[in-house]
Amino acid sequence: MSHFTRVKTKIVELLYLKRALSDLNLQFEEGKVKIRGYMGKKTSVDLRIRTPEGYDVGFVKVGDSYEVVADWDMVRTFSKEAFVKEVSRHYAYHVVKDQLEVQDFKVVEERRQGQAVSLTLRRM
Repeated sequence: MSHFTRVKTKIVELLYLKRALSDLNLQFEEGKVKIRGYMGKKTSVDLRIRTPEGYDVGFVKVGDSYEVVADWDMVRTFSKEAFVKEVSRHYAYHVVKDQLEVQDFKVVEERRQGQAVSLTLRRM
């Protein structure tokens, strides 16, 4: 029997979440939308990502952070763990870059090696 599962995250800012999803080339809809699970079951979320198999992944604000919601037994496009890890990684990248800019740092070089990103900064 399939069911919706929620995964807690440290994602708190919608702007950075949307940037992370864009990095991953994931189309999303925001607003009060519903996601689809097994046997047509639906639940409300704040942001929806459609998958090719017709089941959705969503993000819902709970308290100060977002949770990932999906019927993971039905989603085949990506695994729950890999999805949350990859979105969180891209989210953190955008948070760090923006926070550095607020502190008058400018990225002068960015190097990527595998999943690691190295930034060389200069204070303006």
